[in-house]
Amino acid sequence: MLFNSKTKFLKTFLLTVFFTFSSSPVLSQLLSYQSEYEVELGNSEVVRVPGKTYVDKASGQLFIDWINNCNNSWVSNQRMMTRFINSHGVGTLSEINYSVNESIDGDKMDFVLEIKEDAELVDRTIGEAIKAKKVTVNFPRTDKEKLMFPEDVIFPHSFLKEVSGKLDKDQKIITHKVYEGTIPNNFFNISVFFTDETVKESNVKLPNKINNKFKKIRMSYYKGSESTPIFEQTVQLNEQGIANYFKYDYPDYSLIVKLKKISLVKLNCD
Repeated sequence: MLFNSKTKFLKTFLLTVFFTFSSSPVLSQLLSYQSEYEVELGNSEVVRVPGKTYVDKASGQLFIDWINNCNNSWVSNQRMMTRFINSHGVGTLSEINYSVNESIDGDKMDFVLEIKEDAELVDRTIGEAIKAKKVTVNFPRTDKEKLMFPEDVIFPHSFLKEVSGKLDKDQKIITHKVYEGTIPNNFFNISVFFTDETVKESNVKLPNKINNKFKKIRMSYYKGSESTPIFEQTVQLNEQGIANYFKYDYPDYSLIVKLKKISLVKLNCD
């Protein structure tokens, strides 16, 4: 169903934007910034089955703010609005709002996830996660039971810091269990495949402090211990953890997200 496909995309999309969370071996400090992306439907080679509903068109925008809270934590507010039109000509507007605050050392984070469908609230989740001998997730102000995950489950900061740090290394594949809240009751098993292909951003003027060398990587996202990925993703990522391009390959369709604009935010930590 179109609705289920969109919901999966909205929830699983968010992990990828955490690429902006990692540190840089080139710069002496992390970057705080605001960015905007355009969303469009990608080409798909799926053979359509009569009687099944497919995505015919998709367009929208993604807004991401990342702010370094004076070396105490990273705070991000993200908003994505996407209009889908299915093979019957029926259109829907999906909106997702996501806020996260993760400690610099990666030991704890809290998040709020809100999903709307045609301006009506579909889901809202507030969560707090702490990493010690095991990862514990609590959901304040709800009757949801707390979750316990293995100690090798990590948060997005640690995972994506490692990914960006290995772009120019000889290692070709890494795998990790990552909890980031967009599937509140489970974690991702993520396999990352590094390639040697690099590209430069030519359509967007980047601030001088941003390194215009993006390396292509391929990622597969598995929910918990499932053996089939929810989706596969191609990302163009620089060593500062900034991505200028995403491509999401789902069973029935693909989505492309391209950087439209980005600006740095000046911090005042005095």
